[in-house]
Amino acid sequence: MRGEKTDYGTYHFHWRDWLEYVVRMGAKGILICYLFYDSWIACLLLVPFAVLDYRNLRQRKLETQKRQLSRQFKSMIEAVAGSLSAGYSLEHAFADAKRDMEMIYEKDLPIWRELDMILAGLQMNLPLEGLLKDFGQRSGNEDIQNFANVVAAARKSGGNLIRIIQKTVNCMTDKMAVEEEIETLIASKKLEERIMLYMPYGIIFYLRVCNGEFLEVLYHNVLGVFCMTVFLIVIYMAQMWAGRIMEIRV
Repeated sequence: MRGEKTDYGTYHFHWRDWLEYVVRMGAKGILICYLFYDSWIACLLLVPFAVLDYRNLRQRKLETQKRQLSRQFKSMIEAVAGSLSAGYSLEHAFADAKRDMEMIYEKDLPIWRELDMILAGLQMNLPLEGLLKDFGQRSGNEDIQNFANVVAAARKSGGNLIRIIQKTVNCMTDKMAVEEEIETLIASKKLEERIMLYMPYGIIFYLRVCNGEFLEVLYHNVLGVFCMTVFLIVIYMAQMWAGRIMEIRV
């Protein structure tokens, strides 16, 4: 609902997210049980990996949610800056920005809920600085928090709001451009990372299909299960390490 405040520091799974998670874990579970253990009972051993995959997927969804909110917020303050240039007050500029954004975004996006809450607060004579600060705290986004602080300082000191907001828009645009450039530069490395992480599965699958007797010694005995479990843990640790290396923050 639009009147409810959202904490963007957490991500709540939707049914599509649960479907994605179940399909991925189902496919991975079948693959691991067949290649590493040759037993369906091994599904019980995969519970820690399922929890780890859930946390990783939730973190990725959370980061995507924050990036999308940041882009939507940039569009909103661009519209606000345009309205200020036309001579509107800051409060009226937010109402005018809503009309401009109707041509850009669908109505079910988070920025609409936040903009409606800001406008509703203004109608109740709540200070705009407080509304923006609340939005910034819940968003966990440094740009939104800085914008709220800058607006509060400018309102107190009588600064040039048009210039301040335009400068904020330019800074956010430059930051997003750098992030996109970094993503482009490391795209090939991410592809290499995926190939390297999937390669162990491919090697074991090749051995299992072409020379199954070679791996029989690793199945249905304590030492074999231990070796395969250690191997699987090493793969997951390599995956986490590679993810941290590829994570570049601006």
